[in-house]
Amino acid sequence: QEEMPDSGEILDEVRSQVVDDRVYVFTPKGDVVDLPAGSTPLDFAYHIHSDVGHRCIGAKISGRIVPFTYKLRMGDQVEIITQKHPNPSCDWLNPNLG
Repeated sequence: QEEMPDSGEILDEVRSQVVDDRVYVFTPKGDVVDLPAGSTPLDFAYHIHSDVGHRCIGAKISGRIVPFTYKLRMGDQVEIITQKHPNPSCDWLNPNLG
């Protein structure tokens, strides 16, 4: 007869799958933002507001400028650098252009 896992093992497995699917990052004000794993600074910007995404010209992670292709990590503090007028770029859709 096959042994059934106990409820603690099942709970641990569910937790690891949930955490693996999500990334929790912070705004400069310390607010937590829940995003899918693999999200980038542009995903963060558009999650905050479409206008922030449209006006995005760069991003900083913990004070360091990163490319748009940077994959956000658990606990990153994300600051979006914006310009006055919206100017989304088709290049953002090309993962090779970072």
